[in-house]
Amino acid sequence: MKYTTTSIVISGCATAEPVEINSCSGNCGTSSMYSAEANTMMHYCSCCQEATTSQKEVELMCPDGSKVKHSYIHVESCGCHVTDCDAGTTTAPGTTRPRRRRR
Repeated sequence: MKYTTTSIVISGCATAEPVEINSCSGNCGTSSMYSAEANTMMHYCSCCQEATTSQKEVELMCPDGSKVKHSYIHVESCGCHVTDCDAGTTTAPGTTRPRRRRR
């Protein structure tokens, strides 16, 4: 997890003090492997994303002196989550699919 401290600014109103904004980053497993049974490449992909979050509230100070409450999503933890690599599978390089004959 990456920890960043920054001010939140919404419509010209900003936090008086910087707040901690966490984000997820890092390496997760990705692989491609030939399947003889399916005669195609099998793909496994995962991405790093938030696992648990919480709602936090901060007070924003506006140029006219007014105060506005703002809630944001705070990342508590991250993890690797399985995702689709692409829309489908691909044929193994150097192979062709059999053509069907019309009758």
